[in-house]
Amino acid sequence: MPYIDIKTREVLGLVRAKKIVAKGSVSAVLTTGKITKEARKLFDEHDIAYAENVPESEFTQLIVQEDS
Repeated sequence: MPYIDIKTREVLGLVRAKKIVAKGSVSAVLTTGKITKEARKLFDEHDIAYAENVPESEFTQLIVQEDS
C-alpha cells in the first residue's frame, strides 16, 4: 500500500532519496527542509511527489485532527 514519507531534515539528499525509492511503496515525500536537485530528479524519475520546506506545525495539526 502506498504511503507518504515525512522527513524532518535540514537537507534531503540523494543517498536518502535512493533509500526512499528502494522502499517501493512511497508515493510522496514531505520534508521540513530542502530537497537537493539530484534527489528531486530521482523522485521525478520514479513518480514520487514531493514538497519541501513544509512547516513542522503543519504536521502537528494533522496529528491533532486525526486524534479527534
